[in-house]
Amino acid sequence: MKKTFGILLAFFVMCVQNSGYAFDKSKLDKYITQSELNEKSTIAISIKNTSNHSTVYEKNQNKLLHPASTLKLITMYFAFNTLGYDYFFKTGFYTDNKNNLYIKLGADPTLTSGQLKTAIQKIKDKGYTSFNNLYIDDSIIDKKEFSPGWMWDDDTSPYTPKVSSYNLDSNTIRLNLVKGENSSVKVISASKYPLSVFSNVKADKTNMLEIERYNWNNPELIELYGAIVPPKTVEIPYSSMRRYYIFVLEKALEDSSIKIKATQYASKILPSNAKMICEISNPITRVLMPILQKSNNLMAETLYKLAGGFKYGRTGSDDISLEAMKNFYEKYDIDFNSVIIKDGCGVSRNNLLSVEWMNNVLDKIYNDKNFDLFKDNMAIPGEGTLSSRLFDLRGDVWLKTGTLSNISSIAGFINSQDGNTYAVTLFVQNFTENPKLIKQFEDDVITLIYNR
Repeated sequence: MKKTFGILLAFFVMCVQNSGYAFDKSKLDKYITQSELNEKSTIAISIKNTSNHSTVYEKNQNKLLHPASTLKLITMYFAFNTLGYDYFFKTGFYTDNKNNLYIKLGADPTLTSGQLKTAIQKIKDKGYTSFNNLYIDDSIIDKKEFSPGWMWDDDTSPYTPKVSSYNLDSNTIRLNLVKGENSSVKVISASKYPLSVFSNVKADKTNMLEIERYNWNNPELIELYGAIVPPKTVEIPYSSMRRYYIFVLEKALEDSSIKIKATQYASKILPSNAKMICEISNPITRVLMPILQKSNNLMAETLYKLAGGFKYGRTGSDDISLEAMKNFYEKYDIDFNSVIIKDGCGVSRNNLLSVEWMNNVLDKIYNDKNFDLFKDNMAIPGEGTLSSRLFDLRGDVWLKTGTLSNISSIAGFINSQDGNTYAVTLFVQNFTENPKLIKQFEDDVITLIYNR
C-alpha cells in the first residue's frame, strides 16, 4: 500500500511540474506591475509552457506592438526551412553563342569583392579575353532596396544597408578616421570607390559623430560632423549597390585584361541555352549565426525575399514572401490575419503583432522536428547580442533581442529550474529611459522566469 501511495505521489508531483500551474507568477507579477516602466510605458509579455502549451503568465498580451528584431525568429524559421539548411547562394558566370557574358546574381549577402575578382580571373584562365556585351540577370529579388516602413534617416546606418540582388561587401563602405595635425581628423577610405567625403570632425573627448547624406542633391557625398576620440572606424551603406557592384566588376575585368566591347551593362534574363563558365557558391550556414545571434538585417531581409521567390519560382519580394510564410505556418494553425508583417528583419515601423500571437508561433516552432538546427544558432549569454548579458543562465536560455528607438524586445526559450521549458515574448515600448535600463529590466524578467 505504501509503495502504491509513493508511486501515485511521484506521479502527481510530475504532473504538477509539467503543468502551467507549477509556475509561480507572484514575484514576476509584482516586479512588472510595480516597476516605474509600467506607469508610463507599455509592457507586454506572454509565457507558455512548451510541454503542454498552456499560458502561465501574460500581460497586455493582445496589444498590437512593434516586435523589432525578435520578428526574425518568425521570418527566419520560415526562410531556413523553405530554402533548406543545405542551400547555397550562387553567382553564376555564363556565355552564349553570340559571345556575350552573363552574370546571374544570387543576391548573396556574404559575397565579397575578393570572390568576384577571383571569379573574373577564372574566366580569363579559361581562355576568355573579350565579350561583345555584358548582361546582368538581377531578377532573383526585387529592386526595392528599402522595405515598407523603413525610416529615411536609416540611410546612413550600417545596421540598415540597402538590400539588393547586387549585394557585395556587406553593402557598406568603411571609413577610417585618424588623428591629423593639431585637433583635426583625417578620413581614409578603405575602398577605391569614388565617394566624396566632407569632414568637419574634430578630435576631442566629446565623441559625438553625425553622418549625413543628401540623396536628392548628391548621393555620393557623405558629410561628417562632430568630434571623436581617434582612431575610429565607421561603416556607411552605399547609395547604389548596382553602381558599386559594376565599379568592382569593371576593375576586376580591367585587372584580368578582359574587354567588354559595349560600354553599358543592361539587366537581362539569362537565356536557357547559356553555358556556365564558373560559379561563386557560398553556403547558407554562413548567415545562420550572424542573423540569429548578431541580428544582421541585410542577411535577414535578403534571406526572407529569397525564400518567397524560391518557393514560387518568382522574383523574391516582401509581399511574395509573406504569402509563402502564411502558407508555411498553416500547418501550425497560425492566423496571419490578426498581424501586420512588412519585412523580414523587423526594422519596419509598420510591423504590428501581439506577444500572445508571437509566443503561440514560438511554442509551435519549439515542438517542430527542425527546432534544434534553429536553436543552436540563436543568441546565448556571452555571445552575439547577449554578449554582456545573463551570464548566470548560460546553457539555459536561447533568445533573440530587438531594439529600435524607444522600443526593446526579447523572445525565445528558457529552461526553468522547475524542469519546464518556456516560450517567452516580452515587448517594452514608448519609454524615455536609457536603453541599458530597459535591457536590465528584461534580464530581471528572464531571471525571474528561470527561478520560477
